[in-house]
Amino acid sequence: MALTRRSFIAQAGLGWLIGGGTRAAAQSGRVAVDLAPRTQLTVIAQAPTPDAPPTRLTAADLTLYDGGIEQVIESVEPDPSPAIIVFLADNSATFQVEVADMEQLARALIRELFAGDRLMLIGYAKEPEILCDLTEDATQLVAGAKLFRKRSTPRLYDALLAVTEDVLRPATTVSKRVVVLLSDGYDEGSRTTFDEALAALQSVDAVAYALQAQDRTYGAPRARRLGPKPAEAIRQLAEGTGGRAFKLDEANAAATLTDEVRRRWFLARYTPQAADVATARRLFLVASDERLTLRAKKSHPPRRR
Repeated sequence: MALTRRSFIAQAGLGWLIGGGTRAAAQSGRVAVDLAPRTQLTVIAQAPTPDAPPTRLTAADLTLYDGGIEQVIESVEPDPSPAIIVFLADNSATFQVEVADMEQLARALIRELFAGDRLMLIGYAKEPEILCDLTEDATQLVAGAKLFRKRSTPRLYDALLAVTEDVLRPATTVSKRVVVLLSDGYDEGSRTTFDEALAALQSVDAVAYALQAQDRTYGAPRARRLGPKPAEAIRQLAEGTGGRAFKLDEANAAATLTDEVRRRWFLARYTPQAADVATARRLFLVASDERLTLRAKKSHPPRRR
């Protein structure tokens, strides 16, 4: 089954997971702005190793700026709930990872899933193809991991948008939405722009982890209209959503990311001050303890109308 462009465009009318704002007048009394409602932000506390003690985090441990204005954090709570995770693998002909290695990387993630986590396996080239639908059944997932195949060219940005609109956005009862991207960051021929793909992920509070392969272009110049260079695309996708990137040969990558998702994932709630949801707003998160590494998405994209 393929996630076609028609299917995810049809779903684009779905509302944001965070509710609509209220109308209020600006100080001039003539210009109306959409003030942001109470907002929930995913915060991940990065530990040095997966076997580190559970992280404790309170509102006093962090400072948050939204749109350049310091916010009052009302609460910070751990979220131990199960996640939905999409393993999205480049299946293009020139991708420098063999099919057998793709299977092993998927199986490593399957082995590290916590009880209740559901995983979907998707391979993408010109179109994304579901190899195993969302399930926590390891037998089905292992069978799906044998179906990766290399063909055609990589439309990464289209695949990310399809996953967001067809899988992550409809999952309104789940607070944890994760993409594990096996890619070098190279895109060829997507109708979706890089900025659109990143904004879509941010709009549903999805966190992107990357298993970063060797850049097939070796850093060759790239026209700006085509998106960032592959390595930079990986960096921006991971950092922009509060995730992180791992090298393919990095030990314990699967264990580290599943540990973060289950044991170091927090929900910070606040009511944005002087924030207009009709415009993109930069987010800046600071830990009060310099020994503590905290991650969150880098911006709130404009809310759809």
